[in-house]
Amino acid sequence: MAAGSTTLRFLGTGGAFSRRYGTTCSMLALPNGERWLIDCGRQAPDQLWEAGLDWHQLAGQLVTHVHGDHIYGLEDFAFQRYYQAAAGVPAIMAGGPRPHFIAHSAVRDEVWESMAASLRYIAIDGNPRAGTLEAYFEVIEPSSWEPPAHNPWRHSETFDCGSLQVIARENEHVPGKPSTSLEFHVGGEGEPDKIAWWSGDSTVDAEFLGSIESRTTIYFHDCTFTDYPGQVHGAFSLLEKLPESIRHKMVLMHHEDDIEIHRAQVEALGFRIGLPGQVYDLCTGKLVDDTH
Repeated sequence: MAAGSTTLRFLGTGGAFSRRYGTTCSMLALPNGERWLIDCGRQAPDQLWEAGLDWHQLAGQLVTHVHGDHIYGLEDFAFQRYYQAAAGVPAIMAGGPRPHFIAHSAVRDEVWESMAASLRYIAIDGNPRAGTLEAYFEVIEPSSWEPPAHNPWRHSETFDCGSLQVIARENEHVPGKPSTSLEFHVGGEGEPDKIAWWSGDSTVDAEFLGSIESRTTIYFHDCTFTDYPGQVHGAFSLLEKLPESIRHKMVLMHHEDDIEIHRAQVEALGFRIGLPGQVYDLCTGKLVDDTH
């Protein structure tokens, strides 16, 4: 790996209903040693445990949108950090640090709407329903944003948290639902615009992908081989039409359990297939560990 690299480790790479590859959850490791989780689906607690990690070893959480395969592990994360101590980190209720939380404000509202029925029930100063998202996480506010474009919420929000710089930008997933891609700043000195791009769940926006190609080291795009009306994911029939320069930088994730059937077709076009356990250097775009 390049000196001072940011890496991404796949804990799971399958779609919402995957049993073979697990739902897509990944760990971002920053040059300063911090670990962040990208999305936290229903299988995330077991995926983290199988990787030999603990909630208390995570500095923060990023969320792209609200669906079960992206947020249903958050209750486990929140409660374990709030009530338990581990890895030398005190419980939040005993004065321990809250993990950071980053999500577009429109997504954040839906996270709490989904999780409040369980997380609101902590007693503080005699109030048995004192729980808020901020009780469990240090919620990071955006440092800047773009005004609304296609929906009532902001088109993008930029977050700065220590050495982590990320843009959450609205994408096209389920119509009318807040959903974002993530753009991670991975450039060193003299490379202010260099990014690694993460789709979250999104249909294929070829024009946008092309517009960021020159400054993108690697793309991670959700992928499906099932074309159906009302497509809400990255249809391979559209991904395969992308220019070669983009295909050769792209790792396909959030795929179905039959991805091996399509391997020859995928790799012939220059794509890579994301698998649990793989580690990518986001500064170079290279696969640096393939111990899946």
